[in-house]
Amino acid sequence: MAQGVLTGNREAFFSTIRQNIKTPPGGKAPRVENPMNGLFTQRETNAQERRELRERFIHEWTTLGGKAFSIKNRTELGQTIKQIIQERQLQRVMRWDHPELEKLKLEDIFSDTQASLSRWPLEKNYSDWIGKAAAMEAGIVWGDMVMAETGTLVLPAASPGQPASISVLPLTLIAIFTTAQLVDGFSAVVKSFKERFGTDLPTTTTFISGPSRTTDIEMVLTIGVHGSRFVYALILDEET
Repeated sequence: MAQGVLTGNREAFFSTIRQNIKTPPGGKAPRVENPMNGLFTQRETNAQERRELRERFIHEWTTLGGKAFSIKNRTELGQTIKQIIQERQLQRVMRWDHPELEKLKLEDIFSDTQASLSRWPLEKNYSDWIGKAAAMEAGIVWGDMVMAETGTLVLPAASPGQPASISVLPLTLIAIFTTAQLVDGFSAVVKSFKERFGTDLPTTTTFISGPSRTTDIEMVLTIGVHGSRFVYALILDEET
């Protein structure tokens, strides 16, 4: 392999760089409190436009192998969840500890089924809950942000009650959100992160576009290795 040769004046080269980045020799670059400031703008959307984004999300999500449902009210939400429980023959389900899921009173829905619903955390100690979590057949999360452009759920681990474990360990994932959570694409997600978290970003953010798939094993497409194999998106109208 041929080696490159540095030509010209070395000091002049680095001096030009320092001048361009306004950093003196031995100095430090100034701290930028919010490097995303001014990089992105977010398009304001009304309820009707977000319903149109819902249709685009559903198209992308189903193309990738997921299932999506437009939900008009809580009665229809309960019927859809019961349909999924029956379809997947679920018995053990866990959910995020999230205020929006609390409002939906999912425990009342599950009381009429053969499945049990547990709220995170399952146990106080990690060594105790990790085994229980792995044994769960389905996880329910709230879609904080959803990209219509790529059919992608954006799930920041914003609190201990909303871990990535629930969205990746079970074989089945159920994501619930309203049309208010829908945005066009990634730039709007970054803008939302900036407004919500500033520089105090969550340690983990999970992006889910359909069922987990990989070709790591002898280049053979395998579904459900690094995440859920069956994924459902339940999209409620904002007025619900």
